[in-house]
Amino acid sequence: MKRHFKPMLAAAILSAAACSPIDDPTKNPAGKEGKLTISVSTEEPSRGMITERMLPDGSEMGLGLFDNDGNVYLGKRYEHIYAVAENTEDGQIWKINNTVFLKEKEATLYAYYPYSSYSYNVKDVMVEANNYEQYDFMYGGPYTGLTADNRHVNIHLKHVLGAVRVCTRRGTYDGPGAIRSLGVGGAATRTRGQFDVTQGKFTSLVAGGTIYPTTTFQLSDEPNVQDVLLIPTGEPGALRITMTVDDYILETTIPNFLLEPGKISQIDISVDWGKLTVTDVTVQQWYNYDRGTAIAPADYRVSLEGDQEGISIGTVIDNGNVTITAVPYISKDAKVNPVTFDGDATFSQQMNEDTGVRTINIQDLESGVTVIFNGCSL
Repeated sequence: MKRHFKPMLAAAILSAAACSPIDDPTKNPAGKEGKLTISVSTEEPSRGMITERMLPDGSEMGLGLFDNDGNVYLGKRYEHIYAVAENTEDGQIWKINNTVFLKEKEATLYAYYPYSSYSYNVKDVMVEANNYEQYDFMYGGPYTGLTADNRHVNIHLKHVLGAVRVCTRRGTYDGPGAIRSLGVGGAATRTRGQFDVTQGKFTSLVAGGTIYPTTTFQLSDEPNVQDVLLIPTGEPGALRITMTVDDYILETTIPNFLLEPGKISQIDISVDWGKLTVTDVTVQQWYNYDRGTAIAPADYRVSLEGDQEGISIGTVIDNGNVTITAVPYISKDAKVNPVTFDGDATFSQQMNEDTGVRTINIQDLESGVTVIFNGCSL
């Protein structure tokens, strides 16, 4: 299994200090050193976040500490460590794998999500968007002036990737309409690069790369929706969309397309005889957290339908299996009702009686799958 972090983004969640059972981060009885504590938040919704302060349980976040001269704080020990999110009865906390003892010497903290075990430090983090791992890479920092008496940081995550949503419907084409492949890429996007968290930018990008989010779907008058996360180049360029429709290979190019971090560009496409017609392009912020249709393994997709009112949803894709975490937020006493399934796969679900959170597991997918939610109960 190929992973960019260790359990989750999929991922760990840092809770706010007010919601976790950590010591008062401003208190330091010894006056000489204190343990670093962290929490997490994001201004705008993210595919990776379950709520504005929650990543999936078991998420991992990379951390790096430096002194005011730009050297690794107290030596190499804190150059590249990570924190793991853990659910507790009092909320979600972050546990740092290598406890950071801050002293009187000031430290600066940088963070990114999800943690990459392939990277050696926060100045050279590998970011990859591919068919199998569609994680919302984010980063935070710098957080300066950290000492034994100032040792809590709320890490405010910022987006790095942008999303393209391809909405495909039948136009004048009246053939069978089996979409055998869909590809999204071009000069306006990249799929791999090295990111320097301390500078908040890519130091290198690998040219080219196309994402194929699904293998097959059937044309209809209703739009088929496919979401793809890609790396923005920062400059306008061509966005190329290719489809294999029955035995025909069709392609369209959108010139001067600018993919923006934290935004989703919706491309409406009509499949006509001999061509793909772009009927509309709209750009907006990600308008909610990870809910609605989930991107599943490359061969199939998992659709989330039904009554999701008052439920925040996080998804993790792990070696072709899907775990969905449904968190009720309308009331502390709310519980997510049992869901129903449609499709060829192995399903299971469990609910935490204390928190009302329902965990849904989908394995051995052999077709597209629909998960139907039935709201919450009090």
